Amino acid sequence: MTKMKCLGALALVLALPPICWPAYADDRKIPIVGTWQVTSFALLELDTNKTSHPFGENPSGYIQYSPGGHMVVFLQSGNPKRPGNFPYADSDRVDAHRSIFGAYAGKYTVESDKVVHHIVASWRPEWNGTDQTRYFTIEGNKLMIKTAPQKATVAAGETVATLTFDRVE
Repeated sequence: MTKMKCLGALALVLALPPICWPAYADDRKIPIVGTWQVTSFALLELDTNKTSHPFGENPSGYIQYSPGGHMVVFLQSGNPKRPGNFPYADSDRVDAHRSIFGAYAGKYTVESDKVVHHIVASWRPEWNGTDQTRYFTIEGNKLMIKTAPQKATVAAGETVATLTFDRVE
C-alpha cells in the first residue's frame, strides 16, 4: 500500500465516531470520569413496585472512574452502628457488613449511556470476575446511575437501584 493510501486510511479511522469508548480515552469525551459522592440510594422492588431507602436518607461514600479505565466504589449507610469493643465481636462484623451496599473495584467501559463494571474484587464474592451493567445520566454536576434488574442483598426478588451522586472532582 502506498504511503498516501495508508495516511488516508488512518485519517478515515480517526474520523469515525467511537461506538464504544475505551476507558483510557480523553476524559472530556467520557463525562463519567471523575470522583462522585453519593447523595441518595433508592431500591425499587420489581414484583411489588415498592421503593425504599434501605440504607437511610443520607448514605455515605464515593464512586470513582479514572481516565485509565479503572473504577472503585465504596458505599455505606450514613449512620453505621459503631462497634462496642475492639477486637470486633462477630456480631459487630455482621453489623458493619450489613451497612455496606457497594464495595468493589475493577475496570470499566462506556457505551453511550451504559457503563459496564468489569469486577475484579467485591464485597459480594459472586460478583468477582463478572460484568455489572449500569445506566447513567449526567446533568451538570449530578450523576444518576441505575442498575440493570438484579437480586439485592436487602430485598427478595428482582430490584433496580437508583443512585445519585454529586461530582467532587
